[in-house]
Amino acid sequence: MIKTVLLAILSLLINQNLQCQVRSARQEMLLYNYAHAIILLDKAFQKGNAENRPEASQMLAECYRRQSNPEKAKEWYGKAISLGNKDPLNWFYLACCQRSCGDYMLAKMTFLKFDSISPADIRGKLNAAFCDSALTWQKHKPAVEIWNALELNSRQSDIGTVFCGDQVLFASDRLDDKREQTYGWTGNSYFRIYKSAIIQADSGSIKFGYPEQGPPAFNQSYHDGPLCFNKAMDEVFINRTVELNDRGRRDTGLIRTHLLKIYHAEKKNGKWSKPEHFFLNSDSYSVGHPALSPDGNTLYFVSDKAGGCGGTDIWSCSRTANGWTEPVSLGKTINTAGNEMFPFLADNGDLYFASDGHPGFGGLDIFVAKKSKDSWDIPVNLGQPINSSRDDFAYTLWPGGQVGTFSSNRPGGSGSDDIYCFRELPLAKETPLPVKAIAALKTVPESLAVGKTYTIKNIYYDFDKWNIRKDAEHSLDSLVKILREYSLTVEIRAHTDCRGSAEYNLLLSQKRAESVVLYLIKHGIDPSRLTATGYGKSYLINHCNCGMDVICTETEHQANRRTEFRITGYINIPAQP
Repeated sequence: MIKTVLLAILSLLINQNLQCQVRSARQEMLLYNYAHAIILLDKAFQKGNAENRPEASQMLAECYRRQSNPEKAKEWYGKAISLGNKDPLNWFYLACCQRSCGDYMLAKMTFLKFDSISPADIRGKLNAAFCDSALTWQKHKPAVEIWNALELNSRQSDIGTVFCGDQVLFASDRLDDKREQTYGWTGNSYFRIYKSAIIQADSGSIKFGYPEQGPPAFNQSYHDGPLCFNKAMDEVFINRTVELNDRGRRDTGLIRTHLLKIYHAEKKNGKWSKPEHFFLNSDSYSVGHPALSPDGNTLYFVSDKAGGCGGTDIWSCSRTANGWTEPVSLGKTINTAGNEMFPFLADNGDLYFASDGHPGFGGLDIFVAKKSKDSWDIPVNLGQPINSSRDDFAYTLWPGGQVGTFSSNRPGGSGSDDIYCFRELPLAKETPLPVKAIAALKTVPESLAVGKTYTIKNIYYDFDKWNIRKDAEHSLDSLVKILREYSLTVEIRAHTDCRGSAEYNLLLSQKRAESVVLYLIKHGIDPSRLTATGYGKSYLINHCNCGMDVICTETEHQANRRTEFRITGYINIPAQP
């Protein structure tokens, strides 16, 4: 009897101790110490009982997701669901992890499962449509060649390269003899700025020397990087986090977090000044990821400040004779309900950035947007192999634009995040064709120029539908004929009218674009030549904007429900019979 009582007491004490570990792990997660939380939760799950395992499994999944480890996160979300954890977001994040692992068909089914549980949440349908797009884009031929910058990478994270004269600078949280502190989120060191000599950089290759820590002025006690320079390389803007004298953001439990801030320094007489706070900084929100325009007069940055579209948005401010202007958002063409970050401005003014809110392959994808007068064109996904199902970000170009670098946590690298190099491949239309293939091709007329957009006349959709109407087939057959005659690649662009939410219309237009692509494929056009993109109600062609005082007929609304095709390039194949 006494032995039974003692065993019961011991069991109770063990279970209470494991419950304490779960509570401690939750506190560590609030402090973003995911590496510490995983240790506590793993022990609680392995030795715990059926009561605390569902909670521990979900918390483990969250920790691994925050650490950008989709394989482990996928495993633990699956366990949480199988153990009866009923949080619908488990299905959504499980699908996100499946997508990040490149399993688009399975991810699509899981997104639709989430949609069946939470039909009011548009993310299920929207991301299922993104999976369809990724499957189509995978068939496109690559325009660049990539390789791992082995000289720069470590077993930890290496990100955010910037070219500075005959050197490249980047951020790394690698462990070395000089750095003993570790960061609870990852278990690695804090990010520091490193530098490496550029041994070779031309149109075909780029090679680096062995990296070492960067200038002391660029590194502090906590995270440093990425950073950007002006053309003269005598002005620098540094992304960093600060703890000393920084109250940071506090939640209802008074949990302290540390915000991103931008620091500015100048080089005089060969020495860098001490970096100082930039005027944008705030103790209420983050400001980071600085990027200068080619003329040095516009600073682009990322912030989660009020007035944005979603998680983190890209903003800009301009330098004038009287100082810097107040920041303005780049607007809904660039920014989404997700996260936009790591902006970079090319010499020609094109904006490259990373986003998880635009249609992509998974995680963060890299996009490019051109500026037309005072507005930005719709961002274009750079495609594979630069983008993958994982996080791809921090794109930068060597002056001249034919080689460059980006960062990615895709499998097969040296560490968590690696730096990759790329070079442009020769355009397919410049490659000599076999004699018998030349005879089958027609010279592409000037009217069919790359970059031009054409409306497919008389192709409309019924309200709330995406199927191809019978009266649209004649116009689509004309496009089929063009694609059979000329070796073009095209983007099918679908638009909606103003009725309904932006998220709903984005999904509806994506489905409409995919319906057109499916029609073209059924009529013999190679899928690798086609891309489907829905733009929702962003580009109305008349006054029907659903304003309170605006009255429109159904015919006027129908005019906005249009489809276009944009020529994206030429391919080296015989014309189809």
